[in-house]
Amino acid sequence: MNRRIGWLLIAIVALSALVISTQVDGPPRTNADRVRALSEDFACPTCDGQSIAESNAVVAQEIRRDISRQVDEGATDEQITERLIASYDESIDLRPRSSGLVGLVWVLPVAAMVLGMGGLAAVFRRWQQRPNKTASPEDEEMVAALREQQRQ
Repeated sequence: MNRRIGWLLIAIVALSALVISTQVDGPPRTNADRVRALSEDFACPTCDGQSIAESNAVVAQEIRRDISRQVDEGATDEQITERLIASYDESIDLRPRSSGLVGLVWVLPVAAMVLGMGGLAAVFRRWQQRPNKTASPEDEEMVAALREQQRQ
């Protein structure tokens, strides 16, 4: 019973850590914070592997200015996102989609980890439930006799 409580506590702590680690810090507080956050969510159209926030390319600077202008005009993040995707294509969006094949790519590793942990728990439980085998008195006599023969 104590082991079950221990495993339950470990599972609760692990699940809590996962939930806390995925929580967003909250919305940006200032317009500059919003511009920075939005710039990190979009890829530079001319740079490989850089976000608009990281890139010093001319097009990235123009997009940052455009985002800043839209934020100052009161556009929502969704409106800005839609305008950028309409202008540059969906490949500019660095945020993973939660549907279709992309959603499957994000869910499968987690599901595999959960199944693996369940399999390990089942194997460990099976190992614990195996009876301890001890040598019979006849076996002990046979081993003692063989050891005696080796000494001679």
